[in-house]
Amino acid sequence: MQRPPALLLDFDGLLADYDHRIHLRQLADAAGCTPEQVDAALRTDGLEFAHARGELDGGQLLQALNQRLGSTLDATHWHAARLAATKLRSDCTAVLERLHTDVQAAVLTNNGLLTQPVIEQLLPGRRVLCSATLGVRKPDPAAYLAACAALGCAPERSLFVDHLFRNVQGAREAGLHADTAFHAQSLRRLLKRHHLLR
Repeated sequence: MQRPPALLLDFDGLLADYDHRIHLRQLADAAGCTPEQVDAALRTDGLEFAHARGELDGGQLLQALNQRLGSTLDATHWHAARLAATKLRSDCTAVLERLHTDVQAAVLTNNGLLTQPVIEQLLPGRRVLCSATLGVRKPDPAAYLAACAALGCAPERSLFVDHLFRNVQGAREAGLHADTAFHAQSLRRLLKRHHLLR
């Protein structure tokens, strides 16, 4: 096939390692409660998932969380906790530095607006498309169609890479070329197969 002009990449599990336990612990320390209480507050009524779908913005999520915990958490607490819980895979991001300059690469992630600036900080200059902005989460085929529309590229001319096969299946249903990668070696091999690397 011709080199696809658009590349969509998973973040957590492909470009970075994320430990949710650390995120909860950091938030709990800032809120003056236990990680279990933070976890329960985020899970009640699907609060965190509603944020990831864009039904609640960052301020609304924090307001609901503070009401449940009796805390005063703000965006800086969330950002610090997410940064502490996230370790960028430098070997994978190094692969992206070898992309052809005419390839439009972006991150497609199931995260809310509170997390988007953290990912942008870790990947400066890289476009980040969050499920909260798109209004739909992977593996719903609509998520990939919305991402392609945001990039201005047809699905059949786009490649999606994720570490979870269910997300790859959703992308294929939407008409994208899609495959799994789990580490730098498999990512490099996949991108070379699609003629994306210099």
